[in-house]
Amino acid sequence: MDQSISREGLLGQFSARGDPRSRRGRRYPLQGLLGMLILAALHGETSLRGMWMWACKHWESIRHPLGFVGNRHPPVYATVWYVVSALNSDALDSSLQEWTTSWSREQVRSVSIDGKVLRGSRRTNPVQDALEVISAAGQELKVVLGQQGVTDGDLVTAAVELLRAMPLQGKLVTADAGLLYRSVADAIIEGGGDYLGLIKDNQPELKEALDEWVEPNVFPPRQGTST
Repeated sequence: MDQSISREGLLGQFSARGDPRSRRGRRYPLQGLLGMLILAALHGETSLRGMWMWACKHWESIRHPLGFVGNRHPPVYATVWYVVSALNSDALDSSLQEWTTSWSREQVRSVSIDGKVLRGSRRTNPVQDALEVISAAGQELKVVLGQQGVTDGDLVTAAVELLRAMPLQGKLVTADAGLLYRSVADAIIEGGGDYLGLIKDNQPELKEALDEWVEPNVFPPRQGTST
C-alpha cells in the first residue's frame, strides 16, 4: 500500500480486506482502483464504464494521490471490470460500514432505517429483479451509515441483521410501519437504543390495541366531563 494512504481511512479499510487477484501481474493497487471509482461516482458517473472513462480523463491528477506509483497509463476497462466482478460485496460493505462508524459514532444521535430499491439494478436479459436493501442513515449528518441486502423480500430479517451490526447505544432509531416488528424493536433495545415508529392500517390489530391504550392514558377526559 502507498504510504500516503492511511490504513484507518476508507481505502486502507478496503485494502485490508484482501485483493481477489493473484499477486502475479497485479499492476494496479486495489485501493487505488476503488478510489478512482468512488471519485468518479462523486462526480456524477453512474456506470462502471463511465467511471473508468472519467478516471482515464483525469489520470494525471489522480494517479499519484491514489497510489498508482509507476503507472503512467490508466488500466484498461477489462482490468477494472474483472476487479469489480471478483470483489466480495459483503466484505466491501463491511469495510464501508466500519469506516463510517469510526468517524460518525459520536456525531450521530438519531438513525433512520428504511427499505430501498437500488436504481438501475433491474435486468432484462436475463431477467433479474431489482436489488433491494435496508439502509440506515444518520439524520444529523445526512449520510448512510450502513446497508444490508434483502433476500426473498424479507425486509425484517435484513433490518435485524443491519441493526445488530451497528453501535446503537444512546441512539434513537426511527422506522416506518413496514419495519415495526417485535424482532426489530428487540434488536434496537438489545443494542442500547430506543425506537420510534409509525403504526398504520397495514397492522390493524396493533393499531387497534394502541388506539385503545392511547385514548384513556394519553388523552384522559378532564375532571368533571363525561367520558
